[in-house]
Amino acid sequence: AAGIPFDLLVAAHGNFDAAHVVDDNVGLASSYDVDITELQDALHDPGDEGWQELREYHGGLVKPKIVFFGEDLPERFFQLQKADLAKCDLLIVMGTSLQVSPFNTLLSITPEHVPRLLINREAVGSCEELA
Repeated sequence: AAGIPFDLLVAAHGNFDAAHVVDDNVGLASSYDVDITELQDALHDPGDEGWQELREYHGGLVKPKIVFFGEDLPERFFQLQKADLAKCDLLIVMGTSLQVSPFNTLLSITPEHVPRLLINREAVGSCEELA
């Protein structure tokens, strides 16, 4: 995560530095972590053989710890949201249309004195919407 310590960063949609087993169709009671290098190696194998062998070995589908559409955001996002925003010095929001909750609320629940930086491909929102 660009050298930022884990405790100072909330990757709300996850990232590709961790993996876990998610397939409950094979009778797993819960997800468990898998070394990301196992997944990376399996994905570099040509065809479907690599990920299928990984699935067989771990007893379920292994995927990176990223959030796909329809999946829940990490609990850490919700646990830290209010406390972190209350004490932040600068809010950086990247790559959002500001149309989807809960991300569309982050700019407005940050204290008024805190500068906000929105990095996005298209112009979205306006200053009037922050009041």
